This record gives sequence, structure tokens and C-alpha cells, in this order.
Amino acid sequence: MRSISSQGIRISKFTIAIIAIACMATGGLLGYMGFSSSDNTVSVYGTDNSDALELRGSVFAKCVTDNSVGGIVFTVAIPEGASLVNFTAPPNNVVEISYIDEKQQSSDIPWTAKEYVAGDDDAILEPGETFLITGLLDKTLKHDLGADTTFIIEVRTPDNEVLSIKRTIPENLAPVMNLE
Repeated sequence: MRSISSQGIRISKFTIAIIAIACMATGGLLGYMGFSSSDNTVSVYGTDNSDALELRGSVFAKCVTDNSVGGIVFTVAIPEGASLVNFTAPPNNVVEISYIDEKQQSSDIPWTAKEYVAGDDDAILEPGETFLITGLLDKTLKHDLGADTTFIIEVRTPDNEVLSIKRTIPENLAPVMNLE
């Protein structure tokens, strides 16, 4: 085994490899913590109030203009042992997404669903799969979703289970925002 020597200190290639792996693992953990949601109402791998769906990761807002949000993007999965969820695309959708804020309520927000991790290319959310959901707010809301507005998105499954996500748009809007 070859070793590197500098001023009498011997370090093997194996030791360098172990140190490099430890650094990469630590960096990955720190990166994960930095991108995770710190909102206590819905934990990163938890569910708010649904046995059928759980929120995975962060909730993002996408602006369509300098002063309004056009879409909310989030990822869902099903907990172990839960029923499969059919995300057939609108207009034949069986999942309903609602929006509520202090000025308005809409019970049928148009949405898209895309398999995000390990899927089998169908519209059924199964164990081990995650779907990226985009709620298209700019096509439905009477009043724009703007800065400093608290809102609730409710995702209702065919079994009438509801995943409720409450977030607030920050005071300063950006093209894409991580809502905590």
C-alpha cells in the first residue's frame, strides 16, 4: 500500500478516501437541511391531517407577474399501508384541489401531476412513488395571490381524505419562492 508522506506524517490512500466520503456525506446532510421546510405545521416527511397523502419536501410558489403568484408546486406520496390515489388528469380528475385565503375560496383549482421519483408511468400514486403537483392558481382565482398573503391548499382524494397545506407568501416576491 502506498502512502503519502509530508514532514514525517504518513497518510494512506484508504484514509484519504474515508475522509473524502465523510466530507461528502456531511455536505449532503447540510444541503438537505438547508432545502428542507422548517414549517412545523407540515413536516418534511410528514402529513398534516391525511391518511391518504403526505407532503414531501418544500412547497414552492411561482410568480406570473412582479406582484402575483400563478402556481403552487409541491410533492406528495402515500404513507405505508394507505390506499392508492388516482391522479387522473383534469377534466376527468378524481382528486380535487381547493384554495382558501381571507378574500376568496375556490373549490376546483386546475392542477397537473407528474411522477417525480421512481414511477411506472401511470396516473396512480403507489407506495414508493412521489408526484409533483402544480396548482394553477392564475387560471381560477378572482383576486391575485400577492405578497404577504396566508393561504390554504387542500388536496381531497377520492376517499375524501384531505391534505391541508397552509403557507404565507413573503413580502418580497421572486420568480420562484420556497414557502416555509
